[in-house]
Amino acid sequence: MLLNPSKPKASRISLLEDGSPEAFKKLLNNYWTWYYQDSFFDEVKLLLNTDLEWENSPTILTPPVGDVVSPIGHALAHPEEEIRNAALQILNARLQIPKGTAIIGEECIPIEVNEFEIGVYPITNAQYFQFIKETKHNPPEHWLINVQNDDQDLDFSCYKLMGDHPVIWISCEDAEAYAKYANCRLPTFQEWQYCARGYDDRLFPWGNEIDKPRCNTAELGAESTTPVGLFNDGVSPFQCYDMIGNAWEWTGTDYDEEGRFRVACGGSWYYNHDYSTCISYDFFSKDYSEFVLGFRIAA
Repeated sequence: MLLNPSKPKASRISLLEDGSPEAFKKLLNNYWTWYYQDSFFDEVKLLLNTDLEWENSPTILTPPVGDVVSPIGHALAHPEEEIRNAALQILNARLQIPKGTAIIGEECIPIEVNEFEIGVYPITNAQYFQFIKETKHNPPEHWLINVQNDDQDLDFSCYKLMGDHPVIWISCEDAEAYAKYANCRLPTFQEWQYCARGYDDRLFPWGNEIDKPRCNTAELGAESTTPVGLFNDGVSPFQCYDMIGNAWEWTGTDYDEEGRFRVACGGSWYYNHDYSTCISYDFFSKDYSEFVLGFRIAA
């Protein structure tokens, strides 16, 4: 069930026309669930000034949840390139994570981690689609493909309002190819846990209790991925979104000495909270992909 308190369009437009810092802050409080930094001001203002179903966007999610389309999803499907690029800028956001001590696993083993960057969100369909178009890398199995004149022409129309969902059916080899394209890499297992838990041994990014839906796990009832950035009450101490639930995330850490298997973290929409925590991990062959496997990038 979606609860959408009424937000008159006139109120949003009035705040935009006001132009004061106080009015913009109120806009962010009323409409913006994604990560914000001052360098995004122009993009965020442009998006808030565009009709992207802001007045109908979900603000509270209660299970079971059906299909959810966020304003960023509408922006990524917008006919104007400027709007689409602004949305991509939001999704491409990265955070600088300071050097510190990561508390790893149920045993709470302290491990020193050097400073690094990590994506605020897992890589989305829209970002991966751009990668496919530019590199001709093989697309996920469930995407439609038309082949004309020896060129891959991807039919992305059925995903045009799912551009801000995490990309899935991704192997570790696919994830590493994208990371190389973005001049990045995959986070290590230790870095991933550090981003999810911060400086303590919390079980979930927000703490140790489940008081309301804060991520997309089986309990939400979505039965599929949901837009990234939807759960701003579930961000990690470093402001990373969707670190648990939605999609398992590949890491750059080998599970075995031969390097045939890689560790993935965080659980997914298909798993309940018992298997979707800061310390949840699994391992898969590097060439394996399935409907719950995605990734985020680091540098």
